[in-house]
Amino acid sequence: MGIIRGSRNDISSFGRKKIYCEGLLNSVDVVFYTTILGINKNKFEFKPIGSSNTLLCFAETNLIENGFCLIDRDFRTIEESKRLEDKYNIKFLKVHEVEHFLLNKKYLTQLDYIRSSVNIEEKISEIIKNKRVRFLADFLQFKINNHLDKFPRISKLSNSELPSEDNLIDLLFSKLDSNYNEVKIKIKEIREVYINGWKEEFDNLTIENLPSKEIFKELKNKIFLNPPKESDIAKDIALLMLKDNYIPEDLRDILVPNEIHNKV
Repeated sequence: MGIIRGSRNDISSFGRKKIYCEGLLNSVDVVFYTTILGINKNKFEFKPIGSSNTLLCFAETNLIENGFCLIDRDFRTIEESKRLEDKYNIKFLKVHEVEHFLLNKKYLTQLDYIRSSVNIEEKISEIIKNKRVRFLADFLQFKINNHLDKFPRISKLSNSELPSEDNLIDLLFSKLDSNYNEVKIKIKEIREVYINGWKEEFDNLTIENLPSKEIFKELKNKIFLNPPKESDIAKDIALLMLKDNYIPEDLRDILVPNEIHNKV
């Protein structure tokens, strides 16, 4: 009897779709995703495997079946994210990090451990202002590293390139020098062509594109009395969203298309 195989992108009848995500088993990412989905979480198996770089490296192996890597967008542009999504089994959030969903004023104000008469929007603006240099440094470093990519490695010598043993070391270093010169050209491009444009790009970023993990980490100490663990706050906010049958559009499109609809 033949075996009926499910689509690579559909939930298999023989198992749940695997979602490889950032963090650890009880970190904000997994707690928020599994809580907000309610009973729909049974359609997925969340497998946290560490940082976004770890997830990218895993996706590049092309070993993922019946699932995908769900990764924070960080400072990637829409075009950069799309290129990677088209190449690998990856889905990027449209916001910088999952913690952005925890900055929702409507649900923060419903938590019973919030301070009275606190102005959440004012506190967030204050944090962003105070963190400007930190965020700008992170943004520019991300752009610079992306432009440089990985330092060019020495490719394997073909048989026709192999010199005598006496000349081998000199040949390898000449190739290394050539690669180093390539990097120097890129550094010059960054300084003379790109860096000022990147700074202007940073100035136009909205809160969705800023490091929400750092914003939330500071915000919780300003608006909560005896703040719980961040994963516990994430669970409480997700439960409130679930009660409203609300999933941020970003997540709804990725996890439950055409099944759960926003009411707010």
